[in-house]
Amino acid sequence: MGGELLILIVVLTAISIPVGVLYLLVRVAALSRRLARAEARLLTLTERTATAERVGTGPAVPEAVQGPWQSLAKADAAPPAPLPETRPPLPKPDLHRPDWRARTVDWLAANWFYVVAAASLALAGVFLIQYGAEQGLLPPSVRVAAAVLFGSGLIAAGEWLRRRWGDGPQVVTAHLPSVSSGAGIVTLFAALLGARHLYDLIGPNMSLLGLATIAVVAIALGWFHGPLLIAVGLVGGAVAPFIVGGASQDVAGLHAYFTVLGLAGLMVDAVRRWPWRWVSLLSLAAGFGGSAVLAAAAPHTVAAHLFAVTALTLATLALSVGRLWPDHRGAMLGEALLARRSGLVRPATLLSGFAVAAGCAAVIVAAEVAFWWSMAVATVLIGALSIWAHRARALQDLTLLPLGAMLACIALTDTGTRAEALWVLAIGGVAAGLAAWRSLSAGDRTHPVGWALAATVMAPAVGLTLHLTWAAPDLIGAWGWSIAAMIVAAGLTGLAGIWAARDGLDRLRPSLAAVMAFTVIAYGLAQIVGEAALTGAIAIMAAVAAMLDRSFRLPLLVWFVVLGAPFTAWRLLGVPGWGWALDAPLTPVVLSFGTAIIGFGVAWHLLRGRDRTTGEVVAETASLSFVGLAAILALWRGAVAFDGATPHLVTGLAGSIWILLGWVQLRRAGAIVALRRVRMALGWVFAGLGGLLMLVVLTVLNPLLADLFSGVVRGPIIVNSLAAAYLLPGALLMLYPGRVARMLGVALGGVWLALVIRHFWNGAAGMPLSEGASQAEITTYTVALLLVGGGVFYHGIAARADGWRRAGVGLLGLTAAKVFVVDAASLTGLLRVGAFVALALCLAGLAWLNRWAGGARSESSSPETAED
Repeated sequence: MGGELLILIVVLTAISIPVGVLYLLVRVAALSRRLARAEARLLTLTERTATAERVGTGPAVPEAVQGPWQSLAKADAAPPAPLPETRPPLPKPDLHRPDWRARTVDWLAANWFYVVAAASLALAGVFLIQYGAEQGLLPPSVRVAAAVLFGSGLIAAGEWLRRRWGDGPQVVTAHLPSVSSGAGIVTLFAALLGARHLYDLIGPNMSLLGLATIAVVAIALGWFHGPLLIAVGLVGGAVAPFIVGGASQDVAGLHAYFTVLGLAGLMVDAVRRWPWRWVSLLSLAAGFGGSAVLAAAAPHTVAAHLFAVTALTLATLALSVGRLWPDHRGAMLGEALLARRSGLVRPATLLSGFAVAAGCAAVIVAAEVAFWWSMAVATVLIGALSIWAHRARALQDLTLLPLGAMLACIALTDTGTRAEALWVLAIGGVAAGLAAWRSLSAGDRTHPVGWALAATVMAPAVGLTLHLTWAAPDLIGAWGWSIAAMIVAAGLTGLAGIWAARDGLDRLRPSLAAVMAFTVIAYGLAQIVGEAALTGAIAIMAAVAAMLDRSFRLPLLVWFVVLGAPFTAWRLLGVPGWGWALDAPLTPVVLSFGTAIIGFGVAWHLLRGRDRTTGEVVAETASLSFVGLAAILALWRGAVAFDGATPHLVTGLAGSIWILLGWVQLRRAGAIVALRRVRMALGWVFAGLGGLLMLVVLTVLNPLLADLFSGVVRGPIIVNSLAAAYLLPGALLMLYPGRVARMLGVALGGVWLALVIRHFWNGAAGMPLSEGASQAEITTYTVALLLVGGGVFYHGIAARADGWRRAGVGLLGLTAAKVFVVDAASLTGLLRVGAFVALALCLAGLAWLNRWAGGARSESSSPETAED
């Protein structure tokens, strides 16, 4: 008996505390209102008194007590001047209005007790059901009935307060009816959930019907009360299922409950349109959030979760503007972001964007558990935004979200079967077809280029994702996958024809489709042809693209040339790459490099003289680079064929490749102003890489130091591995602009000449310096230095280039030092005499030449010569 009494006391306390709080709030609000009215009256009287004193008027004297002199004075007096304006000055406009966050914080700071009261009442009803379940009080049906009565009583109390005093912000009972009725709605939700999931008193159909009924009641009450009731109902309704709990395994119906909960708030806000649309945002948060948490706890209900997500997203598109066919106007989200003006976007567009983004996030998260359901929902969203929302201009860019979600689902899913890969590719084709249909629509509400881009990219993007993540060519087979690619290319070609017929002189959309069709054809060929054929196909298609652009004015086809050039370079140097070109049979290598040179050379010729600067520069750069690569490859393969592939040769040729690529970039740096800095940076980076490799050749791999790392010199005199390792990169450096690069080229040529002399006198086996040097070899170095120094000196004088002249003087000074230091000690007999005589004669002759050239310059610049 004592235990039952204690339970009764607990229940009464749980009910009485919120009711008492409600009563106290009513009383405090009434007293606050009366005090505010009294203060307002007192302030009015104070202002009137101050005004009267300011204009100099005292208390009015009644006419009955006025004396004769007062009457005469009144009669003779002039009419009084009008009283000055006593209106208070208008307040200055507030140019810094607080945003919605500040207003929300201010409202909560002033009305937090209403929120606490609502939470107390709602939790009282929820805990009443939960406590009855835990303690076993009364039969289950009576417990549910008690909760229903409690919730109905709260709703009735709220209605009585609203009808008696109102629920507006200016009345004494402001927000109190919403607090009571909102808590009653939450209690009814909790009672119905307890009947279904705690006690199994009703089935899923009856549960859904009851939830819908309560939602309708909430909508009706929200219409009369205001947004606070809706907020209380949404938050409480979202939290109630997780507080009530239960042991039922059939929780899929709760997703329908969260859907109904979200729809209730959306429907009320669709009519009332409260500021900031915060009620709709709260509705979506309650619906999406509750369903997502439930799906995370019960993964077997993911399909029901996706149904809820789809229903809420589609409902938002319609209810955000209050129309069956969405017609959102204004700027798109992407336009506002690019313009950095968020005020361009209307609230309905922001709300729809939030819903679509949340739906796509749910699709991606659920892909691992329910891949096909996720793909279906993504397709439905694409179709809804493409067809159903075709009047909504502001929602067009939102279609990118489900398109991206579809690709993410494919990428995040494990490899499927052959049939599944084909079905996924078909779904991608459907998405592309929807975008193509939308691109054909006319009117101001359609962005045709954006839809055309989505139509041309979507199917190839799905195929590429399947290739990279599912290894689709292995699943379907090379021929089957190639045929699928050709079907996609055929569809793109058909689109190009349709757009060309519709757009007239505007070739943007046909060019988009043509470029993508070319790309897909090249990709399809890659699945069935060899490495050389694929490289050749890309190069030939670049030439064909330039030809079609010249014939039919399709400017975007130039981008196939622009993008095809680095792809071809990657195939020549990367995959299959340089290693394949060295070891493969000669015929496919010649085919690969030859078609690359011819294809981009033809493209360069076709694009010259037209307004295609970017394509012309890229085609010229590619063709020249491929010619240089082919020449280096020919030298390399020739050296390998004659057993000459030594380390210094390989490294020198690699350095030559980078030096050549750097020269090509620098040569065309000024052709496109926008790319000048990029090309200059790439040119010097490539040249720097080549310089590092040449530094290795000059030091570690130098045959003069040791043949352990450098390898034995291969080939006959002059035409050998030394020429490819030193003379070739030196000659390429002579092509560079600037004196420093050319002097470095001359220096490499001098190193090559010294190595050739060493090779001539000592042979391949005697290249290291440890083998010593003969007198004939030392004399040959002296003669070579004299010839080279004299030639450089003469070039400086003839070209009037002081830099070259100083370089020649430096070489001659080095020669003199060698003769006096090395030759004098190493040579004997006539060779020593000849060395000094040759040095003297050479220096004397060059001195005379220098004086003669200086006199000629001064004579040509004198006034007499100028007058003549």
